[in-house]
Amino acid sequence: MQIQESYHEKVYTVTEVASIFRVTRRTIRQLIHNGALPAIRLGRAYRIPQSTVDRYFNLPARTHLTPEALGFGMWAEASPDEDSVDYVNRIRETSNKPLHEVVEELTQWQV
Repeated sequence: MQIQESYHEKVYTVTEVASIFRVTRRTIRQLIHNGALPAIRLGRAYRIPQSTVDRYFNLPARTHLTPEALGFGMWAEASPDEDSVDYVNRIRETSNKPLHEVVEELTQWQV
């Protein structure tokens, strides 16, 4: 007699996924109904595969903040002929911090 091995992916309940995402069960059900979170329906219950949870975590974050509010559009509001020194000086004028603290904060954003 041959034993057949099969792979069964781990599945989560709505309650477990809500706990993982730290949201309510209602939110998870809405995501399922909207098609944003694929799930398997078994009778009246839903099961969410581990791969679906993993994929959902890998989605880019959505935010209500504009790119400018996040600091990505800092040059958009600057005049085209403004250089980085003028930009740092403008930041300095609006801050009560000494220059070395302002520069230290700016260097944290370097990539």
